[in-house]
Amino acid sequence: MDRWLSRLERRFGRYAPSNVTFWLVGLSGFTYALLYVKPEALEWLILDPSAVARGEVWRLFTFLFLPWGGGTGVLGPLFTIFALLFLYTVGTSLEAEWGSFRFDLYYLIGVLGTIVASLLVGPVTNAYLNLSLILAFATVFPDYEILLFLILPVKMKWLGLLDAGFLGWAFLGGNANVKAGIAAA
Repeated sequence: MDRWLSRLERRFGRYAPSNVTFWLVGLSGFTYALLYVKPEALEWLILDPSAVARGEVWRLFTFLFLPWGGGTGVLGPLFTIFALLFLYTVGTSLEAEWGSFRFDLYYLIGVLGTIVASLLVGPVTNAYLNLSLILAFATVFPDYEILLFLILPVKMKWLGLLDAGFLGWAFLGGNANVKAGIAAA
């Protein structure tokens, strides 16, 4: 697999955009602000295959920037800011470790898998795609330590195990859309 990736990288690596995580986080923050002001806009952004079939092709991209249930209360914006900062840390660290080409390919395969899963079973969320980044980060940087709730030091290997357990539990108890989203990510 590594030889195949190296060959692809030599051939197409110069075309790989760098700092994709910056755009992902920035557009996610913009989308959250938009949905905070106008929650009904969510219906125009989700990945709905029937809407895509009617010509609403922007949904193939906008679902990537949807928030992960930040809510509209006092903790909603605060949680979203921390979640976006964490996503930025995870994404930029993986891109620095793997290189732009491999990180972009990893995310692109997850995006395409999520789109295909949505076309097969119905609407699928981007949450599992972003959770797969946490699993990858925990695999590459198991001893990286974060402060949970800004107080408790936790190593990424434990958060990765917790994430894997959550994904396993969601896969076993979820409907076809959840299972397809997890499998695609």
